[in-house]
Order: sequence, then C-alpha cells, then structure tokens
Amino acid sequence: MVKRLTKADLEPGAKRLGELVAAGYAPPGKRVAEGETNATTVWAKEAEIKQSTARDQIRLMREMGLGIFWGEGGKRPRRSAEPDEEPLSPAEVHDANFWRKKCAVLEKKLGEADHMADQLAGLAGMPFFIPNWLLDTRQSKRGKSVIACLTSDWHMGEVIDAEEIQGVNAFNPDICRTRLRRYFTAAVTVGQRWASDTDCEGALLALGGDLISGDIHEELRISNALTSHEQCLAAAEEASAGIRQLKEAFGRVHVVAVPGNHGRSTLKPTAKLYARLSYDILIASMVARQFEGDKHVTFQFGRAKDQTVPIFGRAALLTHGDKMGTAGGMGFAGPLLPIVRGTKKIQAQQASIGRQPDLIMHGHYHLSANPGNVLSNGSVPGYSEYADDLRAAVEPPQQWLALLHSRWWLRERATIQLEEPGKPEKPVVRVPARWSAAT
Repeated sequence: MVKRLTKADLEPGAKRLGELVAAGYAPPGKRVAEGETNATTVWAKEAEIKQSTARDQIRLMREMGLGIFWGEGGKRPRRSAEPDEEPLSPAEVHDANFWRKKCAVLEKKLGEADHMADQLAGLAGMPFFIPNWLLDTRQSKRGKSVIACLTSDWHMGEVIDAEEIQGVNAFNPDICRTRLRRYFTAAVTVGQRWASDTDCEGALLALGGDLISGDIHEELRISNALTSHEQCLAAAEEASAGIRQLKEAFGRVHVVAVPGNHGRSTLKPTAKLYARLSYDILIASMVARQFEGDKHVTFQFGRAKDQTVPIFGRAALLTHGDKMGTAGGMGFAGPLLPIVRGTKKIQAQQASIGRQPDLIMHGHYHLSANPGNVLSNGSVPGYSEYADDLRAAVEPPQQWLALLHSRWWLRERATIQLEEPGKPEKPVVRVPARWSAAT
C-alpha cells in the first residue's frame, strides 16, 4: 500500500523549491527557454525522483498551501511545535521569571546560530544584496541584457619608469586616473550600442581585486607614488565616479568586489581573514557608504575571496585569480595554461558542492584571454619592470567589457584598450641592387 504524503513530508521539498527560486531558477510551472532549467528540474535531480513524480508532489504542495514558499498565493504554513516542547501550564503562561529565563535561553541559541552562520557563510555584518532585476528569469521578446564591466589590477599608486623598460610604457597615479576614465567612457559608448536591440536591465561592475599597488614588496614601498591609505582614497574616488557614469547611462548598477593579493594589509598572504584584512574590500566599503540609500546602486562583497552573482538564472563567479590553485607561467605559453588549469579546478570545486558557474571572471595574471567560459583580465598599468624581467609578451593596458544576454549569455565581449594605439613606423624595405625600379 502506497503511503499518502502528508504536509510534514512535503514541507522540506517546498522549502527547497523556494530556495531555488530565490537563487534565480524559474518557479514550478513556469516555462523556460530552450537549454535553461527551472526549479522543478533541479529539485527532482537533487531528490533523485522522476519529473512526473516531482510534478505530482508539487500539485499536492499547492493543494496544502505550501506554494507560499516559492511565491504563490496562500498563507504561510504555521511552524509546528518542537517534538520535545511540552505545553505550557497556566502558571508558566503568567510567570514573568519563566519568560525571562526562556528569553535568555533563546538569545543564547540565536547567538550560537549567528556565529555558525558567520563561520559558514562569512557574510555576517557585511553589505550583501542582490537586486531583483538580476534574479528575474522572465524572458522578454528582445531578450534582457546586462553590461558587464570587468575591472581589476588597477594598481593605483604604482610607478612604472619608462626609461627602465626602453620606453615601452609608463604609469603613475595620473595615468591611472586617465585610463580608468577612458574605460568607463568606452563602457558607456560601446555598451549602449551593444544593448540597443535588447532590454538592458543595468550594469554589473566587477571590482576584481588589486585596486591598489600596496606595500607587499620592499620595492613597491620605495617606488610607489602614494601610501596605501592615499591609494585607497584615490581608488575609491575613481570607482565612485565610474559608478555614477554607469548609473547615468544604464539606470542601475550592481557592484561586486573581491580581494586581491596586492590589496592585502599583511606582509605574506593568509588563508584566514583574507578579505577582512584587504584594502580592496575597504575600498568597496568606502564606495558603498557614498551610495547608501541609493536604490539604483547595490553592492555585493563579504568575507569570502570569491563572489557568485546570479544573472537571469545563470551564475557568474568573480575571483581575483591568486588563489586558483595554480601559479606562474609555463614556458612559451606564459600564464595561459595555469589560467586554464586553475579555472578547471574552480569548476570542479564548485561542482562538488552543487554549484556550476556559467562564467568565471578573474584578473591577477595581467593577461587578456577568453578560454571557454572564462574572462581573464588584463591590467590598467600594462607592461612593467616585473613583466620585463620575465621577458613576458608586451600587452597593452586593457580591461574586458561584455554583454550578458538572458538567452545567448556571453553574447558580446571586447577588450577596451586604455591608451590610443601609437602610429606604427613606416617599414624600411631593402631592394636588391640588381632590381630595377618599378615603372
């Protein structure tokens, strides 16, 4: 005889469906585009049940009023009493001392739960908000889009002496400001052109770490034009100006920030407290305070070294790149092979806990590349004395700009060069003496 499922049996599944809908999946019964997945499919796989069984259970959930968990009408089911909770006596109901003791016990439990959430999620007490316009999975006729601005490795405060690298490049705080302003201007111009045939929902600004040069090496402490604190102020000023520019053009901006190795306040890299000891996260906090109360600008950062952003039912992961599990270059291939290997490790790690990033964005290597679903970012300083020591290939200062589409995902992408390309010299052609001049 088949056991009839009760409300208590179905409630955990309904709660899980609500979590999936909150994470960006389409709710049960909602049609999705080809290749996309709704909450019902994901839950059925997790529960290891057939799709037909999942649909039958969801129908029962609706009949019992459990659809409230994923946003359907009805009253939220009342919380059932704890199994070991005894009913109160009339004396206890009116006993003030009893309720004081009970309050103290509950406060202790709440503190323990908050501490556990702090340790597991690393987000307690930090700004963290994902706006609804990124979570919305509904399709429009033209398709929805987000302009993604991947910025990292600003190295504000660093000085690159052109004479030390034979005039190939120069960099200082003034040049840094000029290049960043060129990037945000280009992001608006190019982004609006890309999004002209879509319903653009807003802009995503990724602050991918190493926003300042920092004092992590002795040579930087000697050669930097600004102290770390002055670098933070300058970087925050440029980030705020860029956000205002993006907001004016696209209406809404979601800012995501992660820590980088140059932004650390410790002499050596740490595994614990990595984000909390980072100047990059301090800069994000400073900028967030400037836009406090502005509902059109939202921020996402915390105590984790990575951040995952749900976008139209997909997931974009932002990390700096110094903690991908790989390091250095590999012969003539340079850092590209470590980048591919490191992002594969990220994908495997995320898959092991039930997550699958549809796009990985990172910096650190100062190399612009797009291997698969990865955007590896260049840098604002460009070629430096360190790159020259490595005999690395000369790459111009550049940063990624992309359009993320609700149907086509990474539909457009381009590296925005932060300097006007120099005019190439006319090549010298040597003609053998026995050749006659062309007539």
